Amino acid sequence: MHWGNQHRAWPRMITALTVAMLATVASLWLFMTGAPHNSDADLAASRLLSQSAGQIDPDYAEQPMAVRPAPAPIVITLTVDRTAPITAYLEEAGMTPAEAARWAASLTSVSYSRNLRRGHTLTLYKDPEDGSLRGIKYDLNENIAFRERSYGDGVIRAWQELITYVIQPVAVSFRLSGDFNRDAARHDLPRPIVATLRSAFAARHPLNRLPRGADVELIYQERVSRDGASREITGLEAAQIHFGAQTLSAFAFRDASGRVHLYDANGAALEPASLRFPCKFTYISSGFTFHRYHPILHEYRPHLGVDLATHYGAPVMAIADGSVEQAGWCGELGRCVRINHHDGLISIYGHLSAITPGLRTGQPVRVGEMIGRVGSSGLSTGPHLHFAIEKDGRYVNPLTASLGAHNHVSPRMRAVFERFKREYVAALDRLPAFSGHFNVGHQGSTALAGGAPGATGSVAVSGASASVTPALAIRTVSDRPLTR
Repeated sequence: MHWGNQHRAWPRMITALTVAMLATVASLWLFMTGAPHNSDADLAASRLLSQSAGQIDPDYAEQPMAVRPAPAPIVITLTVDRTAPITAYLEEAGMTPAEAARWAASLTSVSYSRNLRRGHTLTLYKDPEDGSLRGIKYDLNENIAFRERSYGDGVIRAWQELITYVIQPVAVSFRLSGDFNRDAARHDLPRPIVATLRSAFAARHPLNRLPRGADVELIYQERVSRDGASREITGLEAAQIHFGAQTLSAFAFRDASGRVHLYDANGAALEPASLRFPCKFTYISSGFTFHRYHPILHEYRPHLGVDLATHYGAPVMAIADGSVEQAGWCGELGRCVRINHHDGLISIYGHLSAITPGLRTGQPVRVGEMIGRVGSSGLSTGPHLHFAIEKDGRYVNPLTASLGAHNHVSPRMRAVFERFKREYVAALDRLPAFSGHFNVGHQGSTALAGGAPGATGSVAVSGASASVTPALAIRTVSDRPLTR
C-alpha cells in the first residue's frame, strides 16, 4: 500500500514543479523588461519630467513688478543745547513716550549712557511722507558715532561706528561792493577764513580799507564727514586780492622745519614768526638776574627769567613754533610747560594755574597757541607768569634774547615753494569771472593732501610730496550774480 501511494503522487509532483518553474521564469522576465501594459506610459512620463523640471512655461511667465524705492529721508542736524535724557529729545522729535523708551534703550545698550550731552551733534533721519523717525546718529566725539535705525515692524538696531572724513577744497570768488566783512558774510565765507585773511594782510593792507571793485579769489579747505552731517573748516590754502595795480597774495606752505605758514608771493612769512611776550601783563615784577632775594626762601639766589604780573587765569601763548618737551609739575615752578624750538632754543612757562587739556610731551605747537593759564602754583606769592628762555643749555635774558626764527622760505625749499605757488595761482586764475562758491577737485596727488600737525588753520603744502605737481580742477557748485 505504501508503494501504491508513492506511485500515484509522482504525476502531482511533476506538475507542481513544472508550474513553479514557469512562474519563476515569468517573474524573471517581468523583472527584466517591465510590465508590457505600463512601459509606454512610464517612458512618456519620464521624458516629460526631464524636459519640464525647473523650466518656466513662457505662456505663463509673470511680469516683474516695479518696486518703488523708499524716498530719501529728511536729514536734520543739530547741536545738542543741553544735557538731557535720550527720551526727552526723541519725544521732542515726535515719538510717543513708549516709542522713545524703546529707542533710548537700544541706543543706551551701545553708548552706555542714558543722556545726550550738550555740544554734541545729533542727526535725525525722518520719513518725508509721514514724518516718522527712520534713524538717528549721535556723535560722541569727532571720531566715534552711535547710530540707530528702524527696520519696520518694531525692529530697531543700534551700533557704534567710526566717523570717516573726506577733505574738500572749496574756491570762492567775489567782487567787493563795499565793506569787506559784509561782502564776505553775504558770500558765505567762513568766519575762520575771514579771520585768517584779516591777520595775514593786516600789515600790508587792512581789509577794511580795500576799495570798491577789488576782486577776491581764494581756496580754503574743509573736512566733511561722509554722510555730510559734520563739516569743519581746516584752513586757508591760497588767496589773492586784486585792486588797481596791486595784488595781495597768501599761500600756505610747509617749510623745511615741517610746520605750516602763510607766505606772500616772495616767500616772506605773513604771520608773526614769534611773540615778544607769551601773555598780556601789567608790569614786570622781577627781572632776569643772578642775585635776587627770594621772598619765600629768604635767601639770595639767581632768578633766571622774568616774572610777568597779570591777573589769575590769563591765557598763556607759545612764543614760537615748537614741540612740547615737558608739560606738568616742575618743582618750584609748579605747573609749567617747556617748549623746544629750533637751534637749541627752549622757552619755559611757570607757575601756571592750568595746562591746556591734551597738551603732552612731543606734541607740536604753533606760535600764539594757548598752552595754559596764569596762576600761582609752586613757590609763588601771587598770580604771575615766570617766563624763561634757554639757549644751548644756558639761561638767557628773555627781554634781550633773539629767537632766530626764519621769516622766509628756506633756500633749499624755495624751488618747491615756487612750484606750488604757480599751481595755486593757475587754479585761482581759472576761477570764473562771476561770484560764487566752487569745489576744487584734485586730479592726482597734490600738495594739499596732508594735514598740518598742530595747525589750527591750514592744511597745506607738504615737502614730502614735492615731487608731484598739484593739479586743481574747478567745478561750479553754486553762483550768485556779481554785484558791482
